[in-house]
Amino acid sequence: MADIKFITAQDRDFKIVKAIRTAVFTNEQGADADKEFDELDNFSDFALLYDGENAVATARVVEISKGYKIGRIAVLKEYRGKGYGEDIVRSVTEKAFDNGADKVYVDAQNYAVPFYEKIGFKVIGEELFDRGLPHTPMSVTKEEYYGKEKE
Repeated sequence: MADIKFITAQDRDFKIVKAIRTAVFTNEQGADADKEFDELDNFSDFALLYDGENAVATARVVEISKGYKIGRIAVLKEYRGKGYGEDIVRSVTEKAFDNGADKVYVDAQNYAVPFYEKIGFKVIGEELFDRGLPHTPMSVTKEEYYGKEKE
């Protein structure tokens, strides 16, 4: 697994999280820039994945009313295809389980549903739109996740 560091929105490195999310979601995918950063950022832990000295991926994990949710998973375009997406998703999923979660939720962009299924997530609801992008609600239990990881 790549080098991953966890921070909060109050950390000075949060500017790196913002830069990666803006590059991927707003500039590349056309997400609504006004909705990219929300109130959940204030209560989240953020993973930053490094390729050498460069932070190239980020994700957040936050406790919400129904449990723990991961999201805003972004890998800079030039660093895709190296397994960093799986590394960053596993890091925030495992942090949620380490914090006491029995189940972890994600609203996956529709094209990424097979990616999350490979990690153990299952579709749990109908398509929704977040920041103008279509997403599918998914979740994984601790048993499903750790059972899947050992296969």
